[in-house]
Amino acid sequence: MDLITTHLNADFDGLASMVAARKLYPGATLVFPGGAQETVRNFLALHDLGVTRLKDLDVSQVTRLILVDTQEPERIGSLKDLCVKPGLPVHVYDHHLHADQAGGALSPIQAELRVVEPVGATTTILIERLLAQGQSLTSFEATVLALGLYEETGSLAYASTTARDLEAAAALLRAGADLNLVSDRLRPHLDPEQITLLNDLLHHGEIHYLDGRKLLVSASTYDRYRGDLAEVVHKLAELEGLDAVVAAIAMEDKVEVIGRSRRPEIDVGRLLQEFGGGGHAGAAAASVKGRTLVEVKERLAQLLSERFHPTLLARDVMTKPVKAIGEEATVAEAGDRMTKYGVNVLPVLDSKDRYIGLVTREIIQKALFHGFAESPVLAVLQSDQYQAGPETPFREIEARMIERNQRFVPVLDGTRVIGVITRTDLLRTLHDDVLRAARARTKGEEPPAYAHRRNIGGMLKERLPARVVHLLRQAGELGDEIGVSIYVVGGFVRDLLLGIQNLDLDLVVEGDGIAFARALGRKHDARVKAHERFGTAVVIFPDQFKLDVATARTEYYEYPTALPTVEQSSIKKDLYRRDFTINTLAVRVNARSFGELIDFYGGQRDLKEGTIRVLHSLSFVEDPTRVIRAIRFEQRFGFHLGKETLALIKGAVKMDLFHRLSGHRLLEELMLLLSEEEPRKAVARLGELDLLRFVHPTLNWSPRLAGLLKGVEQALDWYKIALSRSIHAWLVYFMALMDVIPPKAVGETLKRLTTPERFAEKIRVGHAASNGILRRLMKRPPPTPAETYRLLSGRSAETLLLLMAKTKSESVKRRVSAYLTTYQQTKPVLTGADLKAMGLKPGPQFKKILDCLLDARLNGQVTSEAEERALVKQIARL
Repeated sequence: MDLITTHLNADFDGLASMVAARKLYPGATLVFPGGAQETVRNFLALHDLGVTRLKDLDVSQVTRLILVDTQEPERIGSLKDLCVKPGLPVHVYDHHLHADQAGGALSPIQAELRVVEPVGATTTILIERLLAQGQSLTSFEATVLALGLYEETGSLAYASTTARDLEAAAALLRAGADLNLVSDRLRPHLDPEQITLLNDLLHHGEIHYLDGRKLLVSASTYDRYRGDLAEVVHKLAELEGLDAVVAAIAMEDKVEVIGRSRRPEIDVGRLLQEFGGGGHAGAAAASVKGRTLVEVKERLAQLLSERFHPTLLARDVMTKPVKAIGEEATVAEAGDRMTKYGVNVLPVLDSKDRYIGLVTREIIQKALFHGFAESPVLAVLQSDQYQAGPETPFREIEARMIERNQRFVPVLDGTRVIGVITRTDLLRTLHDDVLRAARARTKGEEPPAYAHRRNIGGMLKERLPARVVHLLRQAGELGDEIGVSIYVVGGFVRDLLLGIQNLDLDLVVEGDGIAFARALGRKHDARVKAHERFGTAVVIFPDQFKLDVATARTEYYEYPTALPTVEQSSIKKDLYRRDFTINTLAVRVNARSFGELIDFYGGQRDLKEGTIRVLHSLSFVEDPTRVIRAIRFEQRFGFHLGKETLALIKGAVKMDLFHRLSGHRLLEELMLLLSEEEPRKAVARLGELDLLRFVHPTLNWSPRLAGLLKGVEQALDWYKIALSRSIHAWLVYFMALMDVIPPKAVGETLKRLTTPERFAEKIRVGHAASNGILRRLMKRPPPTPAETYRLLSGRSAETLLLLMAKTKSESVKRRVSAYLTTYQQTKPVLTGADLKAMGLKPGPQFKKILDCLLDARLNGQVTSEAEERALVKQIARL
C-alpha cells in the first residue's frame, strides 16, 4: 500500500499536495499524521476527499511512504517510524529548503526520491508533475489545489511567490478552479473571539524596525480562542501593513508561536526552527513546551537582535579611509596635516595603530597660539569623546552627537579606526540621501547612487560591434524581468573611454549573479560555468564568445597579503574593492538607464589626468600584487603614479610584505607584466622602486639587464614578423631576468615562485647552456649550417630567442634565425623505405645515412633526389 501524508496540523498546501500526489500514485491512501487546521477541517466536513483516519490505518501494510510539504521526521508524528523501516522506500515533495542549525537541528528524512525546490508552495511542484505527465484535472480537483497554492503564497502576493507558482495557478484556472470558493475559504470573516485575540496581540505588541522592515513581536495570554491561530496572525499582518509578525500565544500547557513574513530576508522559518518549529521563510509555526511566555518572547527578541540589524548603521554612513596621526607627532605637524588634507579633526593612534583619542583644529590652533608647536599631540588630545562601532545604529550616533555637541565620531573595530562620522555625514544622512536608498531597497527598487554620472549610450553604439551592444541590451532587459540592476564594469569601461578595443565583458549583478547567468544562458542556448564560492559564472555562447558575470561583492582581508574574503554587496561597494580608480567605472545596461556611466571614485578624472590611484591607504598592505599591477597599467597607458599611491608603494616596499606573498601569486603578476607590449619599461620601473629584489635578492636593474631586455624585445619583434608560430613571450623576458643572476639564485627563484616544471626546465636549460652555445656559434671558422642545426636542434624557441637577445654578433643572429626559418624544416627527400628499396639492409646504418643526407642538404651539397641517391650509393658503396 502506498501511503501519502503531510505534516502535523495540516494546512491547505498539505491537503492539496496530498490530493495531487494521489493522482501521481493511483490508489494511494491519504492520512493526516495528527490533525489539521480548523479551516481545513471545516472544508473536509463539507467535501469528502477520502482521507483515512490515522487510527484506521494498518501501518504494517504500507509498502511505500510519500511525504508532501515536509521532510522532517519530527513533523509527521507517529508515522516517523516508517521513515527508518528497513526496505521501505520514501518519496518526498517539499518546497521548504532544509537548513541545518547547531544545537538541535531537525534532520531531513532519508529518501529514495527527493523533490525539494524553492517555489511558493509544494502544490506547485506537484501541479508541474501532473502537467508533465499530461494528466487532466476536474474542476473540483483544480479548486482543491488552488486552495493550497493560494493559501501558501498569500494569493500569489508573498515575496516567496515565483513565476512557476503563477504558471501553476494559470493551469488551475484553465482547468476550471473556482476562485470564489477559494476566496470564501481563505478570507473568512473574523468572529468575536478572533477579534478579541487580534486586539490583545495589537495591545501587547512591540514594533521593531529591522533592516528597513517593520516587524511586530507580540505575546498574548488570551487562551479562550480554540480556532486557527495562524489565520489571526495573518490577518494581523494584513491589517497593520507589517512586513512580518511573530506572535507567541500562551495555551494550557504550551506556547504557540506563529510567524508570518512578506519579506524573504526576514525568514520566520529559520527563526522558529530555534523552537523546534517548521515552515518556510514566509510562514512558520512552533509549539514550545517547558518555557514560559515571557521566556519565549525574550528569546525571540534576542534572536532578532542577533540575526537582523537596523537599517542604518555606522558602517553604512561613515567616511573612509581615515586620515589619522601618530602619537609621536607634534602639534605643528598635526596642524600641517589638517591643512594638507582639508580636515578639522584627526584621530590619534599609538605605535601599534590603536586609537587613543583625537585632536581638533580648534585645540591645535590654541596650542600653536600659546607656543606649543613642538609639543606632542598627546598633550592636547581628547580621549573622552563618544565612539561608535561599525554596527552602532545611526540614530544612536545622531543623539550622542547632538547631546555632546560632538562634531566627529570615530568608528572603531576594537581599537582600530575603520571610519569616521562627521557633521557633514550627519547632515547628509538626515537630509535623506542614505534613507532614500534604504527606502528604495525596501520597495525592491534601485537605490540612487550619489556619484558623477553621464550617459555614454552613443559611445557604446559607435565604438562596439552591433552584436555586443545588442547583447548588453538583452542582459539589461533580462535584469529588468528578474528585478535586478546590471552593470558592465572594469577594464572594458576603462578601455572604452580610452578608445582601446576590448571585448572582455564583465557584468556585475546587484543580486544573484549565478542565477542571472543561468537565465541568460537559457535565453541564448549558452553553456554556463558557475563558481558558487565566489558568486561568479562564465556564460559561453554557441560561437564561443564569453561573458563573465559576478554578484556585486565587497571584500575584506583577514591579514595583509591574504586572498580576499568576499560577501554579496552593492555596486558601490563592489567597485570600492577594486584596485585603482580607473577600474572602478561602471555602465548600467538596464533598459531605462542603458548607457549610464557611474563614477563613484573619480575614475574619469584620473583617466583624463593619466593617474594611477588606489582607493584607500591600505590597498597595497592588503594585496601587494597591486603594486605590480599599478606599474603594469602605468607603463601600458603611459600614465603616472599618483603621489599618494607612489608613497604607499614605497611604504609597502619598506614593510617587506612581498616576502609574505605566495610564490604562485607573485609569478602570476610577473607573467602578466612580462606579457605587456613593452615589459622592459615596466621592469625598469620595478628596479627604480626597489621591487626586483622580491623576485630574488640578487636581482637588480643594471645596464646589462637593460641591454638584454632590449635584445629580447628586438628578437620577439623579428619572430612575430618572420614566423607565425605561438611562443610564450613572457618566458623569454623571464629567462633574461634569470640570466643576470647566479645559477643557485635561479634555482631558489624557481622554487620560491613555484614555477610550473614545463617552464622551469626551459629556464634552467637556457641559463646553463646559452653561453656555451653562443661560444660555439662564434668560433672560427664559423660553423656550417649542418653544425648549426646539430647545435640548436631540440632547443625551445624561447631559448633560441634568448640567444639572439644575448649576442651582439649579427652573424650569430643570422645563424639562429636561419635555423628557425629554414634549417628546422629541412629534411632529405629519401626515407628509410627508399633506402630499403635500394637494397640496403635496415639497421644502425640507416640513421647514419639519413643524417648524412640531412647534413648534405643543409650544407647545399645535394639539391635533388638524384643527388641524394648518388650520395647514398657512395656512402654504402653499392
